[in-house]
Amino acid sequence: MNPVRFALMVSLAAATLSAAESKADAAPVPAPNRIVVPKLTGALTIDGELNEPVWSKAAVLTPFKRNDGSGPEREATTVRIWYDDTALYLGWTCLDSDIQATFTARDSKFWEEEVVEFFLTPKDLTRYFELQWNPLGGTFDAIITNELDAKGLSKKFKGDWDFTARGMRSSVKVHGTVGNASDRDESWQVEVKIPFADLGLSAPKPKDVWRGNFYRFNRGNGLPPDLVSWSPTRRPGFHEPSRFGFLEFGAPQ
Repeated sequence: MNPVRFALMVSLAAATLSAAESKADAAPVPAPNRIVVPKLTGALTIDGELNEPVWSKAAVLTPFKRNDGSGPEREATTVRIWYDDTALYLGWTCLDSDIQATFTARDSKFWEEEVVEFFLTPKDLTRYFELQWNPLGGTFDAIITNELDAKGLSKKFKGDWDFTARGMRSSVKVHGTVGNASDRDESWQVEVKIPFADLGLSAPKPKDVWRGNFYRFNRGNGLPPDLVSWSPTRRPGFHEPSRFGFLEFGAPQ
């Protein structure tokens, strides 16, 4: 090929790629997700089964997507959520063909394995609760203080791991075996009750709007970690509170 023609082709390709990248950078970021959390009543046993009738009336959060915005999650994650006069209730269902976990001690670094996470604040995006649950029933609770820049992006954050949600109750149901990569697993579920009193908060009133997000670290033997969320932050990490979704509390049903 003529060297001049080849150089021209390379130059045109580079210009096209640069224009495409600029267009992607300029593309608007979708608004954070929004959900109405129903106020329900019903008998409930925290056993991880999610089989009581009240769960069929809960709001359903799905699908989750890769947190960096690059595409769909590898295995489906679903969260059910509702509240009553005293607590918020979460029901997680995580399809998982290779359930991996070893940590059990409270406030372990569960994110180094497999875990689901819930971040929540009633208003102030610079201070929020971080709660986690793993397939072995391990729990994590902390209060996060996050310094944000003028654009609302996180500059740095720190956690108060001395915080303990003493009345919080959770239970896990595993369909498979944890930590055995030689077989094929199905899923794991987490059922959670979070008393508002544990968070130092009063029960929300209908039409109140809090901010929150739901995340999952999904790992498998020989596979890259899949970091997914309900309202993707479009950033490398989960601690971007300006991207938290809107949780509007509904009227009693």
